[in-house]
Amino acid sequence: MSALAEEYSIRNPGPDPANFPNSAFTLPQGRAYVELSPVNLSTPNSGSSGSYSAGYLLRYGLIDDLELRLFSSGYTEVRGSEGTRELSPQVLDLKWHVLDEDVQRHLPAAGVEFALETEWASPALRQGWNPALSFNFDQGFPLGIAFEYNVGFFRRLDADGAAQFPAALSWAFQRELLGPVDVFVNGYGSLGDGPPSCAIGGGFVWVPWDRLAAFTNAAAGLTAVTPDVYILVGLAVAF
Repeated sequence: MSALAEEYSIRNPGPDPANFPNSAFTLPQGRAYVELSPVNLSTPNSGSSGSYSAGYLLRYGLIDDLELRLFSSGYTEVRGSEGTRELSPQVLDLKWHVLDEDVQRHLPAAGVEFALETEWASPALRQGWNPALSFNFDQGFPLGIAFEYNVGFFRRLDADGAAQFPAALSWAFQRELLGPVDVFVNGYGSLGDGPPSCAIGGGFVWVPWDRLAAFTNAAAGLTAVTPDVYILVGLAVAF
């Protein structure tokens, strides 16, 4: 079913930062979400530094199937001997809802998302102009389980400033637990250029009112360059 077929609510579509993948759906024309992540923590290990950030995602429906987005990790503290406190890059993002789910043919809803990391950031955290492309999918499973997954790639710079283009995959299984609370398990990974990263975890989304959602997500890293523990707490407001 199209995300636009039901009455407008923060559930439909839900907040994107709650779990790792982004949905295939876009906001209705003229509607907006403000999504904040004031608690975003990762712990250090042998291959990565611990960090804290307070990020945000701003979303606006240009038309029913096209969404304009701006996001950033915002204020960021990188821990350790060479730690810094800076403003992370602003990322311009455009999401296009391409197809609704075809239940009879067992085909997922599909969307395409193009993002561009800019150099609008504090000097220490600038990484150049880095594009990313993601194909987003949503599909209903039996027992009320929603399956969401993204496949794509992104550009990043290694320690020597050379460009890398790793592939990225993220996924989540989500189900209503009771009333306004949904629970999910999720994970992400990257492979190809550079060292691989991978994490798996879970969390919940609570919708106390139609226009407000709160969420949390905790995950454990499975590779040397992935933080041992990742914790996110956030909220989203629909306008």
